[in-house]
Amino acid sequence: MNPKIQKTISEIEKTKTRITELQARLRELEAQRIDMENTEIVGLFRSVDVAPQDLADFIRAFKAQNSRTPIKPTYQERQEVSEHEA
Repeated sequence: MNPKIQKTISEIEKTKTRITELQARLRELEAQRIDMENTEIVGLFRSVDVAPQDLADFIRAFKAQNSRTPIKPTYQERQEVSEHEA
């Protein structure tokens, strides 16, 4: 085979290998970033001593404010409604 073609084929294979390695590294870095962001978020809420239910309520309220779909009532709210109906 022509040496130039063989060299090009070899370079293509090396490039494909390098791309695969870089894609794997990118996935690792993205997972690391997500983990650091999650750790930061947890730290923020722990630093202000927020109860888990209060955090859930806050997120629901935030979602409701930023979307047009109504939010589902919390378990506690459903219990209160059923107690009033009884």
